[in-house]
Amino acid sequence: MRKIQKFSELQPTIGFTEFDIYRDYQKSFVHTELGKIHALFPFATLAKELISRSLKF
Repeated sequence: MRKIQKFSELQPTIGFTEFDIYRDYQKSFVHTELGKIHALFPFATLAKELISRSLKF
């Protein structure tokens, strides 16, 4: 039986990162129904407008 001398040698190597998965999700989101709806509405502008109006009251 072989003893483990360095734990750093046990690190797994994965061929992709979580950022690759996120990037692939972003690319596919555009083609979904929700992604198409998201592209139609200026949500960032609407949110800023709602915030600015709520601060006036």
